Amino acid sequence: MCGRFAFYQEIEPLLDDLGAVDLTEPGFRARWNIPPTVPIHIVTESIDRDSGEVLRALRMARWGLLPPFAKDLSFSARTFNARRETLAEKPSFRGSLARYRAVVPMNGYYEWRRDAKGRRTKEPFFITPADGSLLYMAALISWWKGPGGHEGPTASADGAWLLSASIITREARGELADIHDRTPLMLTREAVDRWLDPGMDRAADAQAFALEDANLIDDALLEVRPVGREVGSVRHDGPDLIAPAGTAQGRIPLPPA
Repeated sequence: MCGRFAFYQEIEPLLDDLGAVDLTEPGFRARWNIPPTVPIHIVTESIDRDSGEVLRALRMARWGLLPPFAKDLSFSARTFNARRETLAEKPSFRGSLARYRAVVPMNGYYEWRRDAKGRRTKEPFFITPADGSLLYMAALISWWKGPGGHEGPTASADGAWLLSASIITREARGELADIHDRTPLMLTREAVDRWLDPGMDRAADAQAFALEDANLIDDALLEVRPVGREVGSVRHDGPDLIAPAGTAQGRIPLPPA
């Protein structure tokens, strides 16, 4: 699964790499301990209804997908991940598969080792590209109307809609499977373009794409680093959280909500 991650990449290089425009509000703050249900950066691609032009954009979305039938925001607490094997079957996700796809940029994610019975231990790891490059996680998005009157960076300009997202996961293998049985769908740079392409507008094609391992980066390119237990509390943030266990000093607590 993917239940906590870090994103401290400067925005301009990201926009240049993806050829995207920035539709987020000014004032990006790097974060090293991002939990579900908070606003996260996503990249989408869509066709403008009036001009017919394709727009690739960096946006903010609530982490935890809200399908049209969700009754309230609490629904997103259980939809921050979506299994690639069942995307076309699950009511929460199948409506987004054909047309509402995105990628979530991140520098790395955290995972806690599972014991022999599948229970989470207190031993966290930070998983990140060994060369320091950025990860692009396949995701699904949904515009949720709900009661309307939405506010904040994930809301539409008129407050009528709220944008939400879910990160897709797959079965883990090798060293990653020694920690947890699931891992995010980490796309190659070439696969990002195909995943975002609005021309792939059949759910069956998108499902097949998600199941194809050739679209994923090689796990051997990842560094799996044990880190301190402070990351377990969302009240901690700062670059020391990704330091190897036993070396970090002075972790920075978040201000009160």
